[in-house]
Amino acid sequence: MKKLSFFAAAVILLAGCTQDPKNEYVKLSDAACTFRAADNLPQTVRVNASGSWTAESGASWLTVEQQADALVLTVADNDTDYDRSTEILIASGRAEASISVSQLAADSNIARLRVLKTFSGGTVMSKSGRYVGGIISELQPDESYCYYPVIIDLQTDEWTKTGPFPSALYMLLRPYAISDQGLFFCFNAQDGSSPGIDLQGNVIMPKQVEGFKLNPHVQGISEDGRIWVGYNQTGDYDNNNLFHPVKWVDGVPELLPMPEASLRGVPFINGCMARGCSADGSVIYGSSWDNLDFGMLYWKDGKVDWAGSDVRRIHTEINRYGEEEICVDAMRCMADLTQISPNGKWIAGAYRYEIMEDGNYHIETYPAVFNTETGKTVIIKDYGERVVSHITNDGIVCIANSSYLPNNGFMYDVNTQTNLGSVQEWILSTYGIIAPMGYIRHVSPDGQYLMAHTMEDSALQPRVVGWYLAPALEK
Repeated sequence: MKKLSFFAAAVILLAGCTQDPKNEYVKLSDAACTFRAADNLPQTVRVNASGSWTAESGASWLTVEQQADALVLTVADNDTDYDRSTEILIASGRAEASISVSQLAADSNIARLRVLKTFSGGTVMSKSGRYVGGIISELQPDESYCYYPVIIDLQTDEWTKTGPFPSALYMLLRPYAISDQGLFFCFNAQDGSSPGIDLQGNVIMPKQVEGFKLNPHVQGISEDGRIWVGYNQTGDYDNNNLFHPVKWVDGVPELLPMPEASLRGVPFINGCMARGCSADGSVIYGSSWDNLDFGMLYWKDGKVDWAGSDVRRIHTEINRYGEEEICVDAMRCMADLTQISPNGKWIAGAYRYEIMEDGNYHIETYPAVFNTETGKTVIIKDYGERVVSHITNDGIVCIANSSYLPNNGFMYDVNTQTNLGSVQEWILSTYGIIAPMGYIRHVSPDGQYLMAHTMEDSALQPRVVGWYLAPALEK
């Protein structure tokens, strides 16, 4: 499988460019790039200059080959304990431009940023950023799989690998949530359960709601680990086998209230699920799973309501067959587990318009943010149809570049309605580090820990790759 380098999308053209009255210039196709620790392919940066030009490299580990209109950059493997960086200076007459080049440390070494290609299905981060969880899957000689949940302590960089869990019992396909005490919940496709694995490798199964017949699922955990949120299905197939939102306090489940009717104002067919919670567990959000509605809900002060209720609109339209259809414009949420700010003030999702034009139905979906304190919704239409992947305590959202298989995104301030640049640009200005491509899934309350995902091509299908940013460790 070919391994690709990440390019941080910093300022693309005219980077560091200085022109004099004679219109001397140097323009670059890339102003900043980041390489992985090892197995990098050479990367080419196009150079457009007003005349002949020269390039100087400032590091022995970086080889720069000058061609007619390009630079070919080749890095040696990084076997140090640290990320390293240098700068290439390009000059043409009195015009100058520079390329910032960074290389990450190896995954087994200490550094502030780690790309976690070892795991399948992405990663999850605890509320404070103390722990990251991921799953390693290994093919066995009999073509079955064994799964190894891994818990990473970001304060010590210690990896705790638990298992093996054979696929005949535990087919662990997706990480759900991890607590700040190191309890890691995953999705077990073998029996539809969500076992929790602790740092000693013990398996803890969440308790069912009394009278319910199917396995419950834990989707989010409070910072102190006492509150879990998720859902349980009744198993009563004669009565629609409804999903019900559940909150566990110290391991004891209790049902959360459901709206009187579905998002469209009709009786529920499938029900609702809780998906995540604030750091203290006082605000919970979730989704309906009804008639493909995926309406976004939230629970606060013991009450339930639709997120974005101030802009929710039910309307009846006539379709192409002359029949009445109930349409609804409202906030939506699917199986998204990182849509709430740690302080519970903000819930981010997508606002979907259902539109009937000349009897033809279509939808438009835009990023949207709901303020649980004011009850007001902001719909972000300036950037086309996209989705939000996370929101910080300060109201900074990451808007992914696609609603399907995203691999990048940009940052947006809901308070000032300002585009803050790409994820890489925002991380560079906020943390002073050049990051890979990705869309942010979690930022800790103190802003020091960050988790993101990106998509990577593989031989079979695109795979989710997680990476995190954490403070440097003391030596």
